[in-house]
Amino acid sequence: MIGRANWFGSVPVHAGRLLKRWLRSPSLLGSMIGMPFIMVVMIDVLFSGMIEQFTGREVNMTGIAIMIGVSQAFTGALMGAGDTVHERHQGLPDRLATMPGPSSSGFVGRILAEGLRAFVSALVALLTGFLYGADYGNATSLILILVILFAIAVVAGAVGVMLGYLVDTPQGAITFAPLIMAAMFFNTAMMPREMYAKALRPLVDASPMTAVVQLVHDAVTGDFDGGHLIVFLAWFGGLLVLSVGVLLRKNLRRR
Repeated sequence: MIGRANWFGSVPVHAGRLLKRWLRSPSLLGSMIGMPFIMVVMIDVLFSGMIEQFTGREVNMTGIAIMIGVSQAFTGALMGAGDTVHERHQGLPDRLATMPGPSSSGFVGRILAEGLRAFVSALVALLTGFLYGADYGNATSLILILVILFAIAVVAGAVGVMLGYLVDTPQGAITFAPLIMAAMFFNTAMMPREMYAKALRPLVDASPMTAVVQLVHDAVTGDFDGGHLIVFLAWFGGLLVLSVGVLLRKNLRRR
């Protein structure tokens, strides 16, 4: 029972340390809140007319808001990975590991803090999308969407922490940004599937962003497709298992 209490007591301490530091950083708060807002506005201003012209349909603002929320969650996680690398170079994780309490609580606390930061960015994108006409259905569907985005935020936090312990420089984490950009352009939120070249449609179908957009659409319409849920769980469950597995291995080596 003592170990259990120590673990549950240590996680908020590690998470709180990061959250307090971020709250004192105007630049980080501006990026966390401002970037999702700017991205949604930019896509509406720059791309909505072009998308409507080529597809003959109104832009899917609900999908756009979800896409920006997810992409900003993972972009923020990459920035957080750079912070983790910087702390590693300063020897802070090793010093924190000597504190009372299970060593794994440091990893979990960081994932929790990064997840909360990612979730705030996703909420800003969601709210901005609503101002531009996004439809999130009724109260039940909105709650489901928030649950989906929170799960994604936790996964993004875990991926960011994993990368923070794998790469050797803050710039090394940013090298994964093109993967996020690719996911933003190849999905059914940007354009309907049939508007992509046939050679690109398998990429669009398999995109993690498409998996999220489809699951959110199911939540809004109330018509759930088991296949959409399986693809979603395969992508984000797989990323979570991979990240936790790597961090557990790092924790065992540290011990």
